[in-house]
Amino acid sequence: MLDKKHISDEDATLISSRPEVAILADYGVLNYRGEQDYTLSGKNVVICGSSESHVTEIFNTLDEGQFPTNENEALITNNAKDMLDLEIGEQIVITLPNGDEMSYTISGFLNNAAKLMSEDSYGVFLTTEGFRAIYPNDISSNPADYTMRYVQFNNTRNIQHSIAEIKQQFGLSDEQVSENTELLGLLGQSSNSFMLQVYATAIILFFLVLIAGVLMITSSMNSNVAQRTEFFGMVRCIGATPKQVMRLVRKEALRWCRFAIPLGVVSGMILIWVLCLILRQLSPEFFGGMPIFSISYPSIIAGIVLGLLTVLLAVRSPAKKASRVSPLSAVSGSANDLQPVKQAANTKFFKIDVSLGIYHAKASKKNFILMVSSFSVSIILFLAFSVTIDFMNHTLTPLQPWTADISIISSEDTCSVKADYIKDLQQNPAVKNVYGRMFAYDVPVIVNGEEKVVDLISYEDMQFDWSKDYVLFGSLERVQRETDTGLIVFEPQNEIEVGNTITLNMNGNQTDMEIVGMLSQCPFNNRPEVGKLICSEDTFRDLTGEMDYTIIDIQLSKNATESDVNDIHNMVGSQYIFSDERLDNSNTRGAYYCFGLFIYGFLVLIALITLFNIINSIAMSVAAKMKQYGAFRAIGLSNRQLAKMIVAEATTYAITGTICGSVLGIVCNKILFSKLIAYRWGDAWSVPLVELGIIIVVVVIAVILAVRNPIRKMKEISIVDTISAS
Repeated sequence: MLDKKHISDEDATLISSRPEVAILADYGVLNYRGEQDYTLSGKNVVICGSSESHVTEIFNTLDEGQFPTNENEALITNNAKDMLDLEIGEQIVITLPNGDEMSYTISGFLNNAAKLMSEDSYGVFLTTEGFRAIYPNDISSNPADYTMRYVQFNNTRNIQHSIAEIKQQFGLSDEQVSENTELLGLLGQSSNSFMLQVYATAIILFFLVLIAGVLMITSSMNSNVAQRTEFFGMVRCIGATPKQVMRLVRKEALRWCRFAIPLGVVSGMILIWVLCLILRQLSPEFFGGMPIFSISYPSIIAGIVLGLLTVLLAVRSPAKKASRVSPLSAVSGSANDLQPVKQAANTKFFKIDVSLGIYHAKASKKNFILMVSSFSVSIILFLAFSVTIDFMNHTLTPLQPWTADISIISSEDTCSVKADYIKDLQQNPAVKNVYGRMFAYDVPVIVNGEEKVVDLISYEDMQFDWSKDYVLFGSLERVQRETDTGLIVFEPQNEIEVGNTITLNMNGNQTDMEIVGMLSQCPFNNRPEVGKLICSEDTFRDLTGEMDYTIIDIQLSKNATESDVNDIHNMVGSQYIFSDERLDNSNTRGAYYCFGLFIYGFLVLIALITLFNIINSIAMSVAAKMKQYGAFRAIGLSNRQLAKMIVAEATTYAITGTICGSVLGIVCNKILFSKLIAYRWGDAWSVPLVELGIIIVVVVIAVILAVRNPIRKMKEISIVDTISAS
């Protein structure tokens, strides 16, 4: 989907007739920022002109009734319906900036929009013709300039090609055509430079996952082949050629696929259905139209192909190893017997049992490389995907503890919201928390002989409590207890420091205030050029003489209903801006939870894969060398010494893999950080010590769990059984 600006009606008709275009919808807006004085019953109103498809198909916001059939009908948002007690068929009157009035018959109601609710505005939708009839004629003489065109395509195979063709055919510039970056980005069709960086990151992560799968399967199959040396030797004894042995190993791996791939596809489908259900519940604004039980055949085919490709790549090395097993191995029962010992175990630094464990780990270079690579790639994967946490925190801002559901705001930014409302709202069972702030804007101050300007803001105890995590220097307690003290909010250009005494000029009176602390941030850093000075309510009232608030914030209880909100709205009346942030908060919370579910879920999955892969790899490696351990027991090594050998072997894999994985993972983390974060937001990269520590702990836990079962099994089996085990 994309939007096109300043397109004539004739060109719009031609574009809509193109076979690849599913929908072309008009859209125009007046008073979007509330600065043009269009009102409905004294409230600010945003007026939109559109075609029916815009409301019913593209955005699907129609809640009740039908789209207007003529210029004298209108759709209005549900918040206007609730507050003005309106019904379909009733008349509404919109007052224009010049004082003229326009009457419309209500044809239906629209779902509320987060922006309208937070600004305490109403929304009205007219037909395109009705919208153009009230659009100020002095702005443009061409009615088409009042309207944008939203285009939705039939299919998503080659949207950029279709856009290029439309631009060329109608002579449209890049400024006239803009894409829906989020939507096309999800479809893999965006030409946005940042989305191209995201695609590059996705490709890197895809290959990392593929490499991880190949290495893990190769490591397991390599150990499996080593366990069955006698079997492959016997196959060679009865006349099988090396090619036939390789084919046998491949067929065996593919037979596993007969069960593994269908199981993976079915499990994946069920998991996707569950995730779709969760997404719809967490964020209906973004995922409400997502089907739950849909089946993606391209994804299933891609999964099958990827599974087969992974197995075929992974089986190559073990198949070659099996094909090189000679008939003599059928008698000896160990492929390692065929490898000449060039150097004895080094006992210079460790005792013989530990030295033998290290020697065992490094005896077969291929097996050692596979095991270390298997360890390393898990760490690399974890460190690479951890970048997505920073990406999530930049693209989605989580709700802060002080985020309000409802705000009652002075329409003139003065201290005019009655303080008595606080007491009344505290008694309301639908209200969880209520707190107010008083503002004095652009207060002149003198700092070290220089004149500055600050915004003076009052906090009460709850807001001071929320600020504890943001204290850089100084004390909150002094500000709460002592008058004529304050906190400054850090800004790079800020010259006020903790310990300074500043002089405020309030209504012609000068008062000194001591700065006793500094906060790293506050919710009001929207004007960084103006300093933010925070004080207690008592200090603010002493300085200004004001008793009422500029804003009162309300956090609702979980069981609060729409009726409760309407009661609060009716209580405060229409003299203030009643900012309803619930829809916006719900969307933000839902989107953050959805993103977090995938990011943290995938990181947990990688950690679990690391855990099970290490346990499986070490267990199979030990099982493949069971006869050798039996021989060591036969020549006098105790169970304790054998346990130390196994631990030393596993630790060798873990330490080497951790070092390699950490180095390569940090490099990969930096590359992906530069593409996802630094490219867009300019943040400086730092070594991900927390993530590195987490995955190292997972590796240590995995090694501890991995050696327990082989050691226990070694103790339970007799020497004869151990030597004869295949």
